[in-house]
Amino acid sequence: MTILTNTYSASSANAAYASSTQSSNGSHPTFSEEMYSDPEMRPYLEQYYEKAYAPMRERIAAMREDGYTPKTIQTEDGGVAQEISADQYEAMIPDFDKWLEGQKTIIPGLHDSVDIFREGAQRHVDYLEKHHPDSQSDVRAVFSNGDQILGYLYENGGMVTHDRGSHLRTYSDQADKLGLRGQARVDYIADAISRDYSSIDVSRYDDQNAPTRREFSERWYPDHDVDQGYQANLQEARSQLAAAEERYRQQQSNITEMHGYLLGLMEKEQQA
Repeated sequence: MTILTNTYSASSANAAYASSTQSSNGSHPTFSEEMYSDPEMRPYLEQYYEKAYAPMRERIAAMREDGYTPKTIQTEDGGVAQEISADQYEAMIPDFDKWLEGQKTIIPGLHDSVDIFREGAQRHVDYLEKHHPDSQSDVRAVFSNGDQILGYLYENGGMVTHDRGSHLRTYSDQADKLGLRGQARVDYIADAISRDYSSIDVSRYDDQNAPTRREFSERWYPDHDVDQGYQANLQEARSQLAAAEERYRQQQSNITEMHGYLLGLMEKEQQA
C-alpha cells in the first residue's frame, strides 16, 4: 500500500528534520528507526497513523453508507476481476502496533530496494550511452563455419552460441569447473575449440582490434538493424530510470511529509 511508504529512511537527506527539538523534559527523540520503539514518540506516531489512514476509512464509510456492491470487471488481457469490498478494504488496514512493527522491519527494506533499483537503472543507462553502435564491442573470440556464426565469447568469458554451435557449450562448462574467468577463460575455450575442430574458424580479438558493435552486427547479423535495436534498448532503459526516479521522489516526498507532520505536533505541544 502506498500509504506505508510514508516513513523514515536513515539514509535520506531529510534526516535534517531529526534536529534536537527541545522541550521542558529535554530533547525529543530524533527521527530515526529507533523512534518507532520509543514510548515518547508513540502519541505522535499514533496521530500520524490516524491521519494517514483517514482517507481510506472515509472511503470505507462512504461505501457502506451507499450500500456499494463490488462489481465484476473485465481486465485488459481479457480476464475478469472482482472489485474490492468495504470489508476487504478495512482488512487491509493494520492496527497501530502492527503498523509500527512494519515501519521498523518491512519499510526500511522497501526503501533500500528503491535505492538499489534507481542506482541499477542509472548504471544501465550510463552503460548504453557509453557503448553505442560505433563503440568497440566486448567480443574477444568468434567461432564460425564459413559465413555462418556458431558462437562467440565476451571479454569476461561469457559465451553465446547458436543452434549449430550449441555443442561448443561443453567447453564453457569445462571452464566453469576449472573456475576460469576473463581472459584465461577466453583463451582456454578458444584454444580447445581450435584444437578439437579443424573445420571451425576461430577469430580472436583484443583491446586493439576488436570490432565495433556495428561491424560485428553487419558481419554476422546483416538482417539486424543495429541502430534501431540500440535506440529501442536505450529508450527502454531511460523509461526504467524515469520510473525509478519517480519512485524515489515520491518516497522522499512521503518522508518529508511525515517528518514535517511529526515536527509540527512536537512544536504545537511545546507552545501549549
